[in-house]
Amino acid sequence: MQDFKQFSGTAFIIIYVKKADALDTRCIKIEKGIHRAGCIMISPQRFIQNGFIKAENWIIQETGEKKHYDSSIVTDHGPGVIIPALINAHTHLELSRLKGEIAFDQGFQNWVRELLWRRQAYSLEELENGAESGIKELMDSGSGAVGDISTLGLTWNILCRSGLAGVWFREYLGTQTFQDLMPGKHGNLSASLAGHAPHTTSPALLKSLSLTAQSKGSPFSIHLAESTDEIEFLATGKGPWADFLGERNIDFSDWGLPAKTPVKYLDSIGILNKNTLLVHLIHSRKQDFEIIKQRGAKVCICPRSNYNLHKQLPDLEQMLKHGIKPCLGTDSLAGTESLSMFDEMAYTGKNYPNINPGTIIEMAAVNGAKALGLSQKFGTLEPGKSAVFIYLPLTARKNSDLLEKIIYESSI
Repeated sequence: MQDFKQFSGTAFIIIYVKKADALDTRCIKIEKGIHRAGCIMISPQRFIQNGFIKAENWIIQETGEKKHYDSSIVTDHGPGVIIPALINAHTHLELSRLKGEIAFDQGFQNWVRELLWRRQAYSLEELENGAESGIKELMDSGSGAVGDISTLGLTWNILCRSGLAGVWFREYLGTQTFQDLMPGKHGNLSASLAGHAPHTTSPALLKSLSLTAQSKGSPFSIHLAESTDEIEFLATGKGPWADFLGERNIDFSDWGLPAKTPVKYLDSIGILNKNTLLVHLIHSRKQDFEIIKQRGAKVCICPRSNYNLHKQLPDLEQMLKHGIKPCLGTDSLAGTESLSMFDEMAYTGKNYPNINPGTIIEMAAVNGAKALGLSQKFGTLEPGKSAVFIYLPLTARKNSDLLEKIIYESSI
């Protein structure tokens, strides 16, 4: 996973992205030193031609145009572009062992049943080994931070060992009593809480989880407006999901149903705020986006997984029109083909052709950092940020053309 090398006394961790077309893409975490490339993308709005990055103690100290440094202390990566490390804001590493095992075309309910059956068939050790492979895939494809949803609680120690930054979300379902047993912070990796969804988790538990995360200044994650079963249950208090809960003797009579939409439901129970990260929103529309914007909640979309499992995509254009700045996630390897954010950006670009490539790259870096509370360290290559970047051997005369190449010529 990590190849430790020495360049003129400077320590690097170089993670190579292996590609079929042999594109030599490198994600580099710098302890100290000076790095040059034909172009430095500080952010999708700011480029430095023939630029450099100077780092000390894993932190960017300076960026600018090429200076006359002694060549022995400069690593020249070539004529291509250096960009910030990407952020996969929503995935489930515990499900990585299920990669390629579940068909996407059998309907969402069948997919869920198959997922639960197959996950139970594996030992905890096998699931942990799968998670390690998932983390390697994340890092090999240029992600420097992650938002990981952990239902079984298996991945905290694995993520700590990996060196990845991000947020580890311990997820809860049902009506169980919550006890605050979150682990402490580990470097740029912190722990927080997640409620699975409003149709699977009681409002009392959701409020307890949200308040605890908020008291620690941490994001609170929840899947929302993802499936038609969820929509019908929240809107009517009836349907297949109500029957499912009844069969399991789960009393939802005090859940405050019916509600007009999942977004309005969360707002009515008081957990829609600036610390809330709403994931998916396939079935959300204009009035929902207005509420989300007013409350300052964050949004993460996972287009490939959404289409694989639901044959629908969220209304990204309306989100943007309402001033919402979504981030991107891949969801799990049980529901999508890879954990590569380059793959996710390419798919997003192809399916939302009216959206500017720079906006899509912002979603995969800047917006992900904000959603996970990492914007002081990640998202751009400004001084003071973590010295983690990606080198892509791509060139273009115009910045707009380069942004397109980053999206469409870098996916695996």
